Amino acid sequence: MIKLTSDAINYIKLFETRTGAIIKDCIINNEGITIIVKEGNLGLVIGKKGAIINKIKKEIGKEVHAYEYSEDLPRFIANLLFPIKVEKVEINEKEAKLFIKQSEKKRAIGRGGKKIKNVKEIVLRHFPVENIVIA
Repeated sequence: MIKLTSDAINYIKLFETRTGAIIKDCIINNEGITIIVKEGNLGLVIGKKGAIINKIKKEIGKEVHAYEYSEDLPRFIANLLFPIKVEKVEINEKEAKLFIKQSEKKRAIGRGGKKIKNVKEIVLRHFPVENIVIA
């Protein structure tokens, strides 16, 4: 079950009111705010050429990252890593193994492992997976 702070609930209300999108989750950390939107609602949050999300970023003074949810775990992971192409996802018991081109692995991991750590945190909030590894 996802636990939301009062700040997260307030940001969800803000994004839903301003964009008309349905927000499924909101994570606040040192890097900013990450929102997970209902499948098909990402465009509502981003707006034409990023106009809506950029206006909200400027207004709240924080970086905002928006990703589209999917009930399909491989697709959800691919959405979280976009624009990096995930070639294949194998799910074994409680682990998801991601297959990504060698040339893209560095970007998928991120500086100091930050990108993949964020992906793991988000996935673990929505799916019964204990670990995510890049093969």
